[in-house]
Amino acid sequence: MARPNSTILERYINMNFPEMTCRKCDARNPIVYFAPVSVAPTPATCICFDCAQSRQWLNRDGNLRDGVEL
Repeated sequence: MARPNSTILERYINMNFPEMTCRKCDARNPIVYFAPVSVAPTPATCICFDCAQSRQWLNRDGNLRDGVEL
């Protein structure tokens, strides 16, 4: 049986994602987020789901409402 390409698998497993911080509430690494900005060497920022929801930017399905641009 052929062994999967370990080089691709190792790259996938060892991917380093930047630490994200919400621009509104400073939550770290939210699971669901909008408008990510990552420009080295500054830390990556985003807007977390909870902040977007509390500002009524989302419809009942959790998508951005029409006319909301982040």
